[in-house]
Amino acid sequence: MPAAAYKIRIKLENKLMQKKFEKIISQIPDFITQDDEDFERTDLMIIELSKDPNLTFELMQTLLNNYEVGEIFLSSDSIDHNILTKARWAGAREFFGPNTEESEIKSALERFVLRQAKARAEDAPVKEGQVISVMGSKGGVGVTTIAVNLAVSLAAKEHNKAVALLDMKLFGDVHLFMEIEPSYTWMEITKNIPLMDASFLKSILTSAPSGVHVLPSPAYLPTHNMATPEKIERLFKVMSQMFDFIVVDMGHVLNQTTLKILEVSDRVFLVAVQNFPCMAKIHMMQRTFRDLGYPAREDIHIILNGYVKKANIDIEDVKKSLGQEVFWTIPKDYLTTISAINEGQPLAKIAPKKGITKSFKELAQLLINEPEERKR
Repeated sequence: MPAAAYKIRIKLENKLMQKKFEKIISQIPDFITQDDEDFERTDLMIIELSKDPNLTFELMQTLLNNYEVGEIFLSSDSIDHNILTKARWAGAREFFGPNTEESEIKSALERFVLRQAKARAEDAPVKEGQVISVMGSKGGVGVTTIAVNLAVSLAAKEHNKAVALLDMKLFGDVHLFMEIEPSYTWMEITKNIPLMDASFLKSILTSAPSGVHVLPSPAYLPTHNMATPEKIERLFKVMSQMFDFIVVDMGHVLNQTTLKILEVSDRVFLVAVQNFPCMAKIHMMQRTFRDLGYPAREDIHIILNGYVKKANIDIEDVKKSLGQEVFWTIPKDYLTTISAINEGQPLAKIAPKKGITKSFKELAQLLINEPEERKR
């Protein structure tokens, strides 16, 4: 099979329409028709609307979300505006009525080839956006505070960087830290993977006053449309082409979704405080990452939050315990931090001159400078 060939599967009860498609497809050298014994991924599936349209739409979404097919064309013996709208939302790229001419089918197939050629050309884009995952050694170590204020510092006007902030915890509260009222969450992403592109994502993200584009977590436990590893990979592929930095609030739970995020991350910030339970937990996480084979050791950075110089466990103790340098320290300032949380504002707005705020600005500047230094 030629490398540029497209696999087509036709499943139509309407024999006249079936013959029309087969005739035109046979004239296009780039197309190969699949039979029932060919179980490889289908680039284009042409199906017919069943007597129960909802069953057809569910099938379409399952096939597209599981990447079993690239695109779906839908044929129907009747044309109804509501059905057509639902078909579009379910992922149908082209819709054919009972009186469709061969010229219309040919044009639709030509559009398919153009879309696929463009997609294949962009299939391995040069990744520009840097994914920074912030993960806690345990609950209550300040992961959300760090993720929010790091994102805000990266998006500061003097840097002029495009920054996204994702809350990938269930029942996350990133939006409360930024006093925004988002209309959508990442659950909308998982429901509409076939529509996933930069334009769709822009319509979903909430823009905060700081300039950060926020994708919050659902406010309830979704029983359907969970964030699967495949959907996460698609999401980050699109976002890495849209933003300079993607900061992820990971919480402290390891599961299939968070493991996929760790796999696609450029940096992982492991957040701890100066106590032995945190050190023990990070040690176990390091061992888990070694067993998994990702993230790479050089991409894992230890962040000490609420850092106090004169404590029972100092930086040297942490280094000896974990066999790794401390990448950054966030000074302890409980009153300023809790005031920012209660006001729903980032530190840069309510306490721009405080030491804790300056620490986030310096960390952001370091992250911005490093890629530029590598380029030089």
